[in-house]
Amino acid sequence: MTIEIIKPQRSEVLKCVARYNELNPVTTGLPDMQLEQCKRTFLSVLGFEQPRGEEQHSPFGNHVSPKISTQRTGFGAAFVRSKPGRGVLMHAHDTSECFMPIEGRWMVEWEGPDGNDHVVLDPMDFIAVPIGAQRRFECVEAPAGKEEGILFAIISGEAPAVEWSPEAIQLMASAGETVVRKPS
Repeated sequence: MTIEIIKPQRSEVLKCVARYNELNPVTTGLPDMQLEQCKRTFLSVLGFEQPRGEEQHSPFGNHVSPKISTQRTGFGAAFVRSKPGRGVLMHAHDTSECFMPIEGRWMVEWEGPDGNDHVVLDPMDFIAVPIGAQRRFECVEAPAGKEEGILFAIISGEAPAVEWSPEAIQLMASAGETVVRKPS
């Protein structure tokens, strides 16, 4: 296969630049974000289409708008900011999800055959969570002098969705949020 070579104008390439200090912070859009332990901020860099259906939620929340929206890449990328002790509830995706701490230390937890397990990642460490595994992440330590850590997240797919664990659905329901679990 031959790759079609293009020669884009500077103005076209500049549409593909996302400067961190110009990203739009979003703190709503997922049903768990109202829970104190799940308060976090998404800063979407490169996005995908929002999933369709009432019970479907984008992994980055239904209110995100990616800074770079001129390309269909097959994945989304966002920064996640959170204070220590906060993160996301257990959930799964049918696509690949990867994390890399930029600032602070972050825990990635998953359901294993013998119960929950986890790994703590330092800045610039990287994890690719197995597709279909129930997982969650949480900031465990902000960098010195800062209140929040920053995690970089990448999720593959053109319109990926999140499916919450039964325990996550119960926690959200107790806070008044209705979440429908897809039938197995």
